[in-house]
Amino acid sequence: MITDTIYEHLKDVQSTKIKNLISKPTIIEPTENLSSVINKIARNKSYDVFCMQGKTTLSTNILSLLNAKNITSMKVEPFLSPVPYITSNDSIQKASHIMTHYRTREVPVVSKNKIIGVVIAKQILKLLSLQDNKWIKANLIYTQNPITITANESLSSAKKVMTGKKIDHLPVINKGKITQVLTSSHLLETIIPKEGLGRFSKGANRVHKLESRIGNIGSTRIPQCSPNDDLNEILKSMLKTDTTCCLVNLWDNLQGIITFRDILELLSTKLESQIPLFIVGMPEDQANANLISSKFKKTLKRLQQTYSEIHEARVSIKKQRTGGRKEGTFEVTIMVTTSHHAPLIYKSVGFDLSEVLEELSQKLLRNLSKRGKQRSKTSIRKMGLPVF
Repeated sequence: MITDTIYEHLKDVQSTKIKNLISKPTIIEPTENLSSVINKIARNKSYDVFCMQGKTTLSTNILSLLNAKNITSMKVEPFLSPVPYITSNDSIQKASHIMTHYRTREVPVVSKNKIIGVVIAKQILKLLSLQDNKWIKANLIYTQNPITITANESLSSAKKVMTGKKIDHLPVINKGKITQVLTSSHLLETIIPKEGLGRFSKGANRVHKLESRIGNIGSTRIPQCSPNDDLNEILKSMLKTDTTCCLVNLWDNLQGIITFRDILELLSTKLESQIPLFIVGMPEDQANANLISSKFKKTLKRLQQTYSEIHEARVSIKKQRTGGRKEGTFEVTIMVTTSHHAPLIYKSVGFDLSEVLEELSQKLLRNLSKRGKQRSKTSIRKMGLPVF
């Protein structure tokens, strides 16, 4: 039960107060033009920006702003959405919980209805790098089979993939090999007015239209590792190169990708149940959060009666910033680890978190109960007993 072991190992980090990790925030006004906001992001090397509206904290980020059609005339207000905040006495686990659920890299720190700072994912990674994580291997945390794109495709195609799949990193294939990684920051560069390039204006004119091919746009300094490399090596290389991802390769074949979110999920919340259950990203404002968790525990208990080989279960809940009719608001992934199979993964998207989890629970019950009965029948035949 490796997740259980990791949870215990990182308890001290989880409970650490964030007061010594507070950095300067990038503050905006809802009435600002998008071009002004994007220039602030470039100037401050930020990913997320924030503002206060009454007692509510609002934010947007690079990935959300890629949906903008006209940055010179549009205001930033339509791209803002509520995000929970933390106080200086809150823990790293709470900050990580918000980042993984709301797909951010920064969490605002508020005092007396004023944003006084942010906690940045990179700072948490620095703290994690000080731990002895040599036994935590890449194959335990990486996202398998990442989406890729070819160098001949257009930047607009890359933008469509990123905004549609809600991802910030696209490994680029050129002549059959991964040559670089295109990020949402690179795409943002393509829509920044020439006079506002800031940190993006290295070398000659690098303003590219979205219709242009990807070519060699992207980062070539992305660290790479093998599935058996340990977390300390991965963190060291990501921090040294100041990158937000690491590619996982085996014999020159891309196996997966590790991002900030994959690492922060190690600090997820564990719920006590007969089968170890970890839930990442349960929204704090979810009215029936306890009921949802309780129902899923009962699902696991029922499963254990027919399929006793479950080691642990992990539920990942991610909130879409703009849930369209077909998308839904919540993206939920359930991963169940058993003795004799690769992890079983079930995904669904919907507007009602309770309904999405209920749908996945029923699917899980049907599939694993069926497997359990098949294994039981096989074992009876091997014993030479009659089968009814």
